[in-house]
Amino acid sequence: MAALTELKKKSTEITAISQVLSLMQWDQEVIMPGRAAADRASQFAVLSGLVHRLLVAPELGDILRVLQGKKLSVASRALVRVITRERDQHVKQPEEFVCEFARLTSQAQTIWQRARQRDDFALFLPYLEKIVTMSRQRTEYLGYETEPYDALLDLHEEGLRTVDVDRLFAELAPHLITMLQNLTAHAPLLPAVTWTFDRNAQIAFAEKLLATIGYDFHRGRQDPSAHPFSTSIGHDDRRVTNRYHPNSLEFIFSALHEGGHALYEQGIARRFANTHLDNGVSLGIHESQSRLWENIIGRGKPFWEYLYPELQEAFPAQFSNTALADFLTTINAVRPGPIRVEADEVSYNLHILIRFELEKGLLSGAIQARDLPALWREKYENYLGITGQTDADGVLQDIHWAHGSFGYFPTYTIGNLAAAQFWSALRRDNPDCRQALAVGDFGRLRQWLASRIYQHGAVYQPAELIRQVTGEELSSRYFLRYLDRKYIDAVPCSS
Repeated sequence: MAALTELKKKSTEITAISQVLSLMQWDQEVIMPGRAAADRASQFAVLSGLVHRLLVAPELGDILRVLQGKKLSVASRALVRVITRERDQHVKQPEEFVCEFARLTSQAQTIWQRARQRDDFALFLPYLEKIVTMSRQRTEYLGYETEPYDALLDLHEEGLRTVDVDRLFAELAPHLITMLQNLTAHAPLLPAVTWTFDRNAQIAFAEKLLATIGYDFHRGRQDPSAHPFSTSIGHDDRRVTNRYHPNSLEFIFSALHEGGHALYEQGIARRFANTHLDNGVSLGIHESQSRLWENIIGRGKPFWEYLYPELQEAFPAQFSNTALADFLTTINAVRPGPIRVEADEVSYNLHILIRFELEKGLLSGAIQARDLPALWREKYENYLGITGQTDADGVLQDIHWAHGSFGYFPTYTIGNLAAAQFWSALRRDNPDCRQALAVGDFGRLRQWLASRIYQHGAVYQPAELIRQVTGEELSSRYFLRYLDRKYIDAVPCSS
């Protein structure tokens, strides 16, 4: 069919330019010289405008209309659906707006890094105020039925609405707050752990972890960045980054988290390469894979039964005299802290709830950006009992707002719920999977994930994929049951 052939050609063209933008983003966050920020912002603006023009072109609209209602394969229908959705989003936004937003967020990322290093929110504030203003304008361009925030949620998780997120947190928050209070009130006082890790050794062990779980370094690489992330620059170029603090184990769990993202993308079927289907279907599904590897697998006893000797060999001064049971107790301890990416599994979603409430207020106009530090501290004290945060470890800790990614944070909670639901389905199909993990057999787990989730790329919508894999709609009960079994009903870290 000529129209379908032409659509695939245009998809490849748009994807190629988008991949160049991803490469520029990676470069900016990893190795770009500091004084290149202005040039990079202009480059982002120009190329973002080019992608916009290709998407809104009448010719593309004509091709999509020809294909609507035609008898197509599942994958071809999905390609029409995904491009139509992206085109509709761009048609609603003026090109000047798209270009300026790309320019602004590129500039803001450089300023955010500097502000975080200096613990100086005032330095970042003017950029954040502009991003919030433009994000509010973006909601008006995109349109929404009830809440402005709906328009931005939908960008990251198709079909997700504010009312859905409100409902999920209404189910989760009371349970999590009660569990957190009970576990911290009755937990034994663990001795303070002070480690000092050599940076090069951290990098080497993170790479070993990635290789062990199946990350293909012939199709990717690991580099340091101010905030860990993963990105796709091509079908055979799925990169991850990490950051390394001398006194923290964050490098282990960041490697597993970003590795989970990258395994998903490396597992997409090659027939979708260089098209709109060569991506994870949504951020929620993406986060389900990162959180699955980071927490459900990566903090579990079976995983470390296999890998702990390698950790001891890599860091003998820190762990040669530490029993596995003590290590597991440490990495699974429930201790509310200020940093989201270091949060335990019980408190993590409360970090997301705080950001969700602040973002809703910013988008509705009920909250002004200048009031964020005070509101941040107030919410952290109310939800997590934490006081005395610096801005660097508080409102400036995440890069997402500098990216302009309002509506992103709730997908972490969607990901936690989906990860637990997928894990339940995986264990149902593979009753001995924990024994396999304990002897280093990660292939069976990856094969299950690849066949059920990875290979499909963006073919199935998020809700449809969850139903296909688990047989039911997304539910919070699997996640809450997982936490109860791990921390209340059973020996901690036995997942």
